[in-house]
Amino acid sequence: MIFSASAPDENTSAEQIESLRDWWSLAGVDLHYNDKPSALLGDTAPAIKPAEPKPVVPTAPTESKPDLAKAKPPTACVSDNYPAEHNQFVAWLSQPENLIEAQWSQNHVLPSGVIEPEIMVIVGMPEQGNLQENSHFSQKSAALLANMLRAIECDSDQIYLASISLARSYDGRIDPQYQEPLKKRMLHHIELVQPKRIIAFGETPSHLFFGENLLTARKNKQFVNHISAKTEAIATFHPRILIERPEFKAEAWKDLQLLTRISSR
Repeated sequence: MIFSASAPDENTSAEQIESLRDWWSLAGVDLHYNDKPSALLGDTAPAIKPAEPKPVVPTAPTESKPDLAKAKPPTACVSDNYPAEHNQFVAWLSQPENLIEAQWSQNHVLPSGVIEPEIMVIVGMPEQGNLQENSHFSQKSAALLANMLRAIECDSDQIYLASISLARSYDGRIDPQYQEPLKKRMLHHIELVQPKRIIAFGETPSHLFFGENLLTARKNKQFVNHISAKTEAIATFHPRILIERPEFKAEAWKDLQLLTRISSR
């Protein structure tokens, strides 16, 4: 789109004016379009005259697509009536009509692992590009996770893997309106799994469980309060971040040592 200081044609449409206003807002210009536009375009630029409103012509109704951003989560997801047995709960999670995340993806990664594990690993959502493999981690991240667990003498076959959102959203974040129901669902999940300790990978679990950002949450031992008890936990960097930023590995090792001190009490 080309912008100039010359006056527009008299037939400039309201839609064009609205587009200009939106573009200025995105550009960070703290000036409403109707307030002295010459301050943005130059001292000599004349004000742009809005076009005369056109009469509204009735049109035949058309079928509209649902707005996923404004869609309400399924009522089953926001209630506390989850299945009381682990196998039944996982089967319930496998049904898209029960899932909030079905609004933004049809590809879901179910939890996996052993019940009453030494460690339950929780991530915000599966990594990008690995949903078809039914894996929470990429191949490289999974290998690094196995090494991290081996370093604290934990067998990667004796853990439990789960994500707060079973599907990856468009931008890799969970919309605030869905955070509380997904947190409640995960707390029920933890209650069924009954892990001895929890590793929370990344920003999303840190925010939902501990009310802190990752860099703050990882400084201390944490607790995840679920239905009947609270489980000791740590927050640390996602393996993907450690691959991208190897300099953080020393910090992640400090976090894992904190987890080791928890288990050796």
